Amino acid sequence: MLGVLLSLLTATSCSFLEEYSQDKSYVRSYTDLDELLLGDGYMPICISNYHIGISYDLLEAPWYYPYIHLMADEVSENIRQDASSAAIADARELYFGYYTWQPEVGINVLGNALGEEDKDWNNIYRHINIANMVIAAIDDQRAENEDDEREIRRIRGEACFLRAAWYFTLVNLYAPPYAPQTAATTPGVPLKTTEYIEDKLYTRNSVAEVYALILDDLALAEESLSASTRKSVYRADITAVELLTSRVYLYMQDWEKSCEYARKVIERQPGLQNLNTMAAGQIFFSQDLSELIFTMGSGGLRSSISNLKMDFGISPDLYAAYDDPNDLRLEYYIKYNETDQAPEYVKEGSPSDLNRRTPSANFTFRTSEAYLNLAEAAACDGDDVTAREALNELRRNRIRSGSYTDVTLSGDELIEYIRNERRRELCLEGHRWFDLRRYMVSTVLPYTKSITHSYTTYEYVYDPGSYSYTYKPMQTIEYQLEENDAAYTLPIPHEVLEYDTEISNNPRPERPVINTITY
Repeated sequence: MLGVLLSLLTATSCSFLEEYSQDKSYVRSYTDLDELLLGDGYMPICISNYHIGISYDLLEAPWYYPYIHLMADEVSENIRQDASSAAIADARELYFGYYTWQPEVGINVLGNALGEEDKDWNNIYRHINIANMVIAAIDDQRAENEDDEREIRRIRGEACFLRAAWYFTLVNLYAPPYAPQTAATTPGVPLKTTEYIEDKLYTRNSVAEVYALILDDLALAEESLSASTRKSVYRADITAVELLTSRVYLYMQDWEKSCEYARKVIERQPGLQNLNTMAAGQIFFSQDLSELIFTMGSGGLRSSISNLKMDFGISPDLYAAYDDPNDLRLEYYIKYNETDQAPEYVKEGSPSDLNRRTPSANFTFRTSEAYLNLAEAAACDGDDVTAREALNELRRNRIRSGSYTDVTLSGDELIEYIRNERRRELCLEGHRWFDLRRYMVSTVLPYTKSITHSYTTYEYVYDPGSYSYTYKPMQTIEYQLEENDAAYTLPIPHEVLEYDTEISNNPRPERPVINTITY
């Protein structure tokens, strides 16, 4: 049962919790709760070289939902006839069911074995249960002075933020997107807010109920963190709370509230990294980035978009989105590699640099998102002036100075431009899949698209011309995600369905091969 499973998972993750999980009186001070939250409430950092395409040790590493980058239209597999190098770990095979939108995402390439599907589901609920424990225990802590009171409020605020963030991630992975007209009846994910074991079967709360809890938690986090200063970019502060709140309202299509909270973020941290002032070869996505607000988890996505055979590269579709030759992101985000004759992902640095840590590829907050949230929400609300001001402030820091001109669009054309700008700016930071989902149900200029992904088999053969062995492509099969496809939502993990019979699944259609290419 889900409740028992959550408690067992939590108990095995931390000796403190294993000993004292049922009795809050054993918490000696708020510092115990702070350590618990830091150690098990936040997403862990992955070892630097454990990433897709680099090592099969990825299976044991704390790398969260990496497939979120593989399901959308940002990457495509490499089929290079002239390259002998191949990825050590075949991420296309490892995440085949996700990458090709199969009804069962744990299915293997041959279709004869079903692997693990519940790793992220369990990890996220484990973090939620840690937050539940801290929230339940923090108000019982004794404060000797104002500093103690401030610390207790900070810990409460971080725990509420984390629970909101985890439920937001969970509901956007495993439930249909928030549609204002149907959210109250659309199945979301099970809500568990108690810190103790509940011996019962869980059902799925509605999407509206999940979002209501998220907003309640964020409101309490905002109140609790209002007087706290940021400890580091690895701990949530009020600016992070306000940015997530703006994002949540944007997904809910509450344009006014999204604008309100985006403005709060910009007021607190308005600065954007001006690409015009960066040195040639300088790495954009780093812990020193001035517009970085918060990050948890691991970077290193550059290692999984390596342009090697049996690995991924930047999709032609994403590369084409940078349609202005004076866009400096073509130098600092995605750069054309003349040697490989293909675009290369350089936002995080070189794929060969495995020792440098970067902000998380799945959970990073930057000021630039606040400008984009403000622009989109204002445009959807009919306030084109505010939308253009926010959009152009971002663009001034991204386009070559001598070639920059303001965007003067309005109406639907402006909304479409902002969405494309969001794609360019936030590429491969975990936004695109969620954005495509919410555009489908937007009440303003709804948009959906079909996406095609391919899977190629290779043969390792001797090439007499080069006197070496090389990987030769043998056959490519293609799959398509249709417009408004039900597979824009992940299925509930099969392990969860087996143990909790009250939880309903998300239906997904069969995914036939639409094209076969033989070489």
